[in-house]
Formats: sequence, C-alpha cells, structure tokens
Amino acid sequence: MSQRRDRTLEALIEQIEALAPLNPVLMIFEDAHWADPTSLEALGQAVNRIANRRVLLIVTFRPEFDAPWIGHPHVTALTINRLGQREVSAMIDRVVGNKWLAESVREDIIERTDGIPLFVEELTKAVLEAESQRAAEHAIAVIPPPALEVPASLHASLMARLDRLGPAKEVAQIGAAIGREFSYELVAAVAPGPKAVLKHALERLTASGLAFRRGTPAEATYSFKHALVQDAAYDSLLKSKRQELHAKIARAIEERFPNIKATQPEVLAHHYTRAGLFKQGAAYWLEAGQKALSRMALTEAVAHLEAGLGVIGNLPASEARDRSELECRVLLSTAWEAYRGWPAPQLAEVLKPALPLARAARQPKLLAPTLWGLWVQMMSVGPVAESLVWAEELLSAGEDLADEELLLVGHMAVMVTNFWLGNPLVVERHARAIMERYVQERHGQIVKSVNHDPKTLAGIYLPLVLWMLGYPDRAVAIVHERDSHARRIGHPFDSGFVLTLGAWVFHYRREPEKQYACNKAIQKLARDSGLPFLSEVLAPYLSTGISLAQMGRLSEGIEHMQTGIRLWESAGARTVTPYIRSRLGEALALSGDVEGGLSHVDAMLEQISRPGWQERGHLAEILRLKGWMLSLKGDFAGAEKNYLASFDWAREQQAKSWELRTATSLARLWQAQRKRKEAYDLLAPVYSWFTEGFDTKDLIEAKALIAELTS
Repeated sequence: MSQRRDRTLEALIEQIEALAPLNPVLMIFEDAHWADPTSLEALGQAVNRIANRRVLLIVTFRPEFDAPWIGHPHVTALTINRLGQREVSAMIDRVVGNKWLAESVREDIIERTDGIPLFVEELTKAVLEAESQRAAEHAIAVIPPPALEVPASLHASLMARLDRLGPAKEVAQIGAAIGREFSYELVAAVAPGPKAVLKHALERLTASGLAFRRGTPAEATYSFKHALVQDAAYDSLLKSKRQELHAKIARAIEERFPNIKATQPEVLAHHYTRAGLFKQGAAYWLEAGQKALSRMALTEAVAHLEAGLGVIGNLPASEARDRSELECRVLLSTAWEAYRGWPAPQLAEVLKPALPLARAARQPKLLAPTLWGLWVQMMSVGPVAESLVWAEELLSAGEDLADEELLLVGHMAVMVTNFWLGNPLVVERHARAIMERYVQERHGQIVKSVNHDPKTLAGIYLPLVLWMLGYPDRAVAIVHERDSHARRIGHPFDSGFVLTLGAWVFHYRREPEKQYACNKAIQKLARDSGLPFLSEVLAPYLSTGISLAQMGRLSEGIEHMQTGIRLWESAGARTVTPYIRSRLGEALALSGDVEGGLSHVDAMLEQISRPGWQERGHLAEILRLKGWMLSLKGDFAGAEKNYLASFDWAREQQAKSWELRTATSLARLWQAQRKRKEAYDLLAPVYSWFTEGFDTKDLIEAKALIAELTS
C-alpha cells in the first residue's frame, strides 16, 4: 500500500514539475499526522522539490505532529486557532438546519465545545438525536466542561452517539478493530448473524454520519468520519473482546483474503499482536519487514521490524525465539544501514545483542550480516585499525565454516579496511579473491543482507588501488565492467556507492567532469529510491565537493565539502574525513586562505596518528598538499620536508601514482631553487616506470617538467 502511495505521489510531483513552469499549481495534503512513514518521506521530497516552482502545497496536521520540513526558507507555518463564538454559532446553524434548538442548549454547546470544530458538529448531532429537550439537556450534562481535556469530552459525545446506534454499535466496533477503513466483505466474515441484519446495521451507521460508504454491498468499503470515531468505538470494547475480534479478523484474512496475506503481512501482524498471539504476530512482522526491505521502503521496514522485536520480547525463551530475534535484528540492521548509513548508532544498538545469538547459531547467512554491521559501523566512526579485528573474524569464520558467502563478506571487509589503512597490495589481493570466487547465480543475494554486492564492491576498490599502484588505464577498464555488473544486480544502495566512491577513480585521474556526471546521477537514483544517506550525506561528502573544486568552481566545492563534512561528522563518522578535509584545505588555499587550508591538513595528520586509527590510505597525498601549502607561504624547508615524507610513504606503499605526483611537486620546488639535476634525477626514474596512462594530467605534467629540466 505505502509503496503504491509513494509511486503515486512521485508521479504527481513529476506532473507538477511539468505544469509549474506554465501554470500555478495547488496541492493539498490533509491530516499528515496519520500518514505512514513512506508517504511522509515522499511528502518531504515534494516539499524540497517545489522550492523554486510556482506550487502552493498546503499540509494540515495536529500541533503535536513534528513536521520535518518546518524551518525551510520556503515553508511557512500557520496556526489555525479554535473557532470564536460567532463561528461556532454559525456552524451549529448549519448542522441544525430547519430543526428547532433551544437557546439555552445552543449556549451550552458553545460553552462546552471550546471552539473545536469536530466537537461542535458531533455534540450538536448528539443533541439533535435526543428524543426531547430534556433528553438533550441530559446529553449535554454528561459531557465534562471545557476545563477538562477536550479529547475526553469529545470521546464522551461520540460514545453517546454510538450507544444510540443499537445493534449497529457492534458493527462499528468490529470495523474499528479492522481499522479506519474496512470492507463489507471482511466485516461480513467476522460479524455474527444474518447478512440482512449486517446490511441494516451498516446502513444505520452510515446514516448517522459517523461513517461513510463507497460502492455498494458486497463490494462496499466503509471509512470512519474521523479517527476519533474509530477510537471511541474501539475503546468501548473490553480487552478480552478486542483480542477475540483481532484473532477472528486475522484468521478471516488468512483464510479468505490471500491477496492481503501476500502483499500486506503487516496487517496480519497487527491483528495477531493485538490478539495476544505473539508467535504469529512476530512471524508476520518479520515477513512484513523483509518485503519492505526488498523494495527499499526503509522507513516501513524499520517500523515493522522494530514492532517485531517488541513482540518477540513477549515470547518464552526457546531456540526458535532466539532464531526469530536474530533474523529480526539482522534485517533491521540492514535497513538502518541503507537508510542512515554505516555510521548509524542503531547498527551497534541492534547488533550487539545479536552477536552472541549469531555466534551460537553458527548460521553463516545470519553471522555474516551481524559481523559486517558491527565492523562497518566501527570502521565508519573512526578507529580503522581497531575495526580490522571484526573484519578478520568475518574472514576466519568463513574459512572455519567453509561457507562461500561468509568468506566473500569477509574478503569484502578486510579489503575495505586495508584500503583506508593504506595497504593497496592487500586490497588488490582480496579484491581479486572476490572476483575469482564470485558467481552471480550463487552469490547475487548477498547484497540483500549487507547492501553491497561483493563483485561490485571489489570493482569499486580495485580500480582505486590500481590507479595508486600506477595503472590508470587498467583501473578505468574495470570501471566499465563493474558498472555493467552493478546495473544487473540492480540494488539501489549498491549502485549508489558505485556513483560516489566508485567515481573517485576519475578524481584520481583528474577528470572531474566525469566524476561530476556521476554526482548528478546519484542524486536522481537516491531520490527515486528513498535513500537520504546517499543523496544528503554521501554525495556532497564523497563526490560533489571535490569534483567541483577540481573543476575550478572553488566556492561551490568548498560549500559542498563543508556541508558534507558537517553531516558526516554529526552522524558520528570520522573515517574518510582526513582526505576530504585535506581536499577542503586545498580548495581554501587555492581561494587565498592558506592558513585555513593548513589548519585542516594539520588536524587530519593528528587524527591519522592517533593509536588505533592509522587511516593512511591517502597519507602521501595529504603530506604533499601540506608541502604545497607551505611553499605558498614561502616555507620552502618545511615544504621539502613534507614532500620527502610523502615520497617515502608512497614508496613504502608501492603507490607509484602518488609517488609521481609528489616527485613532480618536489621537482618543481627544486627547479625554482636551481637544483635542476636533483629534480631530474628524482622525477625521471619515476616517470619512466609507467607503461600506461600517458594521456592523464599527472603524466602529461611530469613529462613536460622533465623536458623543462633537460632543456
């Protein structure tokens, strides 16, 4: 249901975007406080996308609803006050029509309803339904004065009207247990007695105005006039009767409504939970979470799975209960990772209690995502070297259990950790191990539990390290094959990572236009797939900022990097920050703020040196950037010191591309100091090592400098 609503709203937004340039458009979305998470997420996207269009979007909701879009510059919040005495009196007149109403009764209604429109309407109708003025006065007398809470007062009025329905009240109670909306067919499956009696009761319910009907029996659908009417009918049931009704509704759906059972397991989960049948409720919540996750309805998945965890807590201790809890926690962690990203604290909160269950169960399909989630969360928040323990446990578990899927996930974790630690040869070894073992028919489902396909992920990191190791053309060749594979897998988060970190190979090759094209593609993919972490955090953090700066659009690049860093660090993440902050420092220095640039680089060098962190994947480039900034200040000794440190670390890594870039920078410094021979002796051997990539900027510039040094 929610997915259909999301698609419908998305289609509507596209129509608005087509119409808005030509005509003003009005959109109205009522009672947002009742909306499901997916619809609210889609509505939030609509609010963002109409910012610069001729569209008026009116959204109504209760004061207690926390509207996430409040505060945007194009959003105005208006408070609708309660009706004044004149408006209340006019409303009473419209409800009364040609009927007579004593002035004293009118005054009592005005006093007791306290300007609440629904209360005015309902209390007036309750009075009109009374048999005499005395009965009317009695109807008012049972309503507490407005000094008490209005919901309780309105509730009493609604209860009085329901009581006067007679046998129709029971039908209203059944409908209330089903939901705000209910079908004739389902009520008939649950309600006792002849169909003629049921039809008469439904006619009386709709005639009272408490519910509305669409269609005709037996195809009719009914809906309560207001959620408070449903609440009043539901609250009039004893707890035992409620549970009995929910159990009957659940069994009726299972037996007679296979489409609901297949497509909306959350409905069955709700009824079985309310019935106190927790085993069945837990099973259906788990199924609902799986289905929502499979279509990337992430807010729905989180809601269903958290509800499932709550129900599982009511089950007696058993091996089956532990298995259900473990499955639920694993799915929930996968949903949180896709929705809020790897740094999300919910990953650790959900998975730490799952770890002993996963280790005890020794089920590879459950152990892999458990260890993966704990590893990726720790690695993202900073201590990269310490996170290697989780990665190696994953790999060891795969070897001990001789399980291919667990082994592939272990290779993925060890590969990624070593990339950020600065061990490109180790990364290459594990990436190639993944590619040798991977068979899509057997391993293509791994992406559903960890949000990354092993071959796709290997295809992201292998090109990056191949460029570092001095093979820029081979790196690009793998990119094309990887992108085709990711499209075949078709997992949005997996594809999104291809367009963010996967596009860094173009950044390394100093081809920012190609990286920027990926930035534009990720925005559409993330928006269409409902992945805010990709569009709001990862894209500006990993891609957009550095590509804009490299294209010479410094102010835009600085703004995007600052935004991305702020969002990334506000989520608790620190990994990758050394490189991004250093690129931000470079952009600041290019714009004239050398001191600001140096402060970023120095802070990141301090972070890299912390025990347990050791994020040295880009240390050579960070040291080179510091050397370049010092040279801008005229501190040539400091510049040379940092260039040499960068050169040494690049050599230790066997990272020939970083080595070439630093050798070029240092050779330029020595050239300016008239050390032409030293500059040539440093740069020429590094350049001569390369066998490919001669059309890339680094090699073109190195060749030109060598020519200058020999002229």
